[in-house]
Amino acid sequence: MAVRTRIKIRHLIILFFLFYVVYTLVVQQLKMMDLARQEAELRQQIEMAIQQREQLKKQIQLLHTDSYIEKLARDKLGLVKPDEYIYKSNKSAP
Repeated sequence: MAVRTRIKIRHLIILFFLFYVVYTLVVQQLKMMDLARQEAELRQQIEMAIQQREQLKKQIQLLHTDSYIEKLARDKLGLVKPDEYIYKSNKSAP
């Protein structure tokens, strides 16, 4: 009977070890999948930041042009060139 008990204990130990290995592999696989998802999200955020940086570079270049500065002065500040007049309508929207 002692031999049979040792065999059962040995089987239980092997079974426990196999369960532990499988559990560890599954948990690690899930972590790897989560990290891959996070990496994809971060890559997408990086791409969006690069695009935004390029747009801002274009805006900065545009800000240094005389035509854009003139447009801002006219639209935002209401400035006019010498001998130029602004006509405003007093029409009310219905």
